[in-house]
Amino acid sequence: MSAGRLRKSSTSRRSLAAVTAAGILGVALPARAGAADEAPAPVKSDGADKHASDSAAPAKLVVVWPTFTPAGDDASPTPLHRPSPSEEPLATRARELDATLRDATQDLGFVLDLADAEPRPGHVRDLDMLARAGRARPGDPSGTGTWVVSARLEQAGSESFLLRVIAAPPNAKELRVREEIVKGAEVSLRGLVLLRDLLAPAVPVATTESCRPAAPALDASVATPSHSPGRAVLATNGALFGGYLGYSLVRSAGTSDPRVLYPLLTLGAAVGIGGALLASEEWDVSTGDAWFLSAGAWWGAGAGVLLANGTNSQSTEGPYAWGIGGGLAGLALGTFALTRSKMDEGDAVLTHSGAGLGMWIGALAELGYRGSTSTTPYLGAGLGSAIGLVGAGAASIFVTIPPSRVLLLDLGAGLGSLAGAAVGSPLIFSDLTGSNTNPTRTRIFLAGTLAGTAAGGTAAWFLTRSGSLKKPVAWNGMPSAGIIGQSVTPTGQVPAYGLMYSGTF
Repeated sequence: MSAGRLRKSSTSRRSLAAVTAAGILGVALPARAGAADEAPAPVKSDGADKHASDSAAPAKLVVVWPTFTPAGDDASPTPLHRPSPSEEPLATRARELDATLRDATQDLGFVLDLADAEPRPGHVRDLDMLARAGRARPGDPSGTGTWVVSARLEQAGSESFLLRVIAAPPNAKELRVREEIVKGAEVSLRGLVLLRDLLAPAVPVATTESCRPAAPALDASVATPSHSPGRAVLATNGALFGGYLGYSLVRSAGTSDPRVLYPLLTLGAAVGIGGALLASEEWDVSTGDAWFLSAGAWWGAGAGVLLANGTNSQSTEGPYAWGIGGGLAGLALGTFALTRSKMDEGDAVLTHSGAGLGMWIGALAELGYRGSTSTTPYLGAGLGSAIGLVGAGAASIFVTIPPSRVLLLDLGAGLGSLAGAAVGSPLIFSDLTGSNTNPTRTRIFLAGTLAGTAAGGTAAWFLTRSGSLKKPVAWNGMPSAGIIGQSVTPTGQVPAYGLMYSGTF
């Protein structure tokens, strides 16, 4: 019944109340020519008419395809496929998302159609979804169609995933798409929210009493990521580094007067925390970004101080000036790296670990060059930490590695160092005649320690090797031995024997 006909009719208050109640319950009232003179039938309070209307309405069918990877629709270089057990933790998150989407569609009032729930291999792209959405179940009226939902999941970091949910309405020529970067623990929750947004036009606003109005509050308070979650880490490191710069400026000037020292300490800390807060307000700074910048600043300053001591600087002010320069240089390089790629916690731990491991290797190298363990290897430690900082920071742009794996690699390298030192320890002790160790024995001992470090790190890398690259590496092939070719000679063709590996890398 249109609004114009309601205004022209002489419906009584009782009729108007019945029409209003029927509209709230979603009951379609037939508009007849004599509606102005006849009172509509009263609506039953037990909900019988409502159930009759629901049974008469066509069911909203939906087909939920399994989660595929990668998140895009491009068939090359990696075609869409279900995550295999070797692609952990992607496979686990995909199974959780499948169960969540199937339950959610039924909670939203849809009927789950199990036909073609597992599409044929090679028929899982966007055009295949549109084709499936145009088909109806046998026995349904022609042109009914079916909703089709498909989720795509791709690992975007050590603890983050690219989630893409696609929905094809019945008989539609276009797709509805929602996608975002989510944490691993929030894949199912965010998939539920994206699915609800995609199916919102097909879901009545208030059809039954089972509608849950608390869902928007959950999205706003739990699932929505906050801006600059690394603000506190960045501000703390900014205040400490600013205070260090102020202290180093005073000491590099050759004075320690408290009347100058304390004001500069306060000023440096204030500038550091102010700059950190401004940066976190302007850009979205994650916790990994903040710790990555702290690695560049602190390890850069430490490398500068070590290099100044290693060059036998005659002035006591030299190390402070070198520390200022190294810290600012490391901070600048870290900022440049952040313009190339976002950093997560694994990248930050990798940078700290690379600088520390470089300092250890550089110190061993200098001691081996001197042939003695009685001196402090400032120069080697400074060069090693600088090289390790730059190398690990550059590597973090291209690789994704969990923080736990970095710690396991450090543990393996440390245990390898101890094992190498234990094996070569008799070389640096006095022999039975009381003679002291010579440089050759010292170099052998240090070489064994360095070899143990490399062996322990390599073993740890091999044992934890899955999932270190941004994209999984597939090794599909088979080695073979025998005739691998032939050579043409004046007397004829001669077979060539050898080993061969054929397949993809």
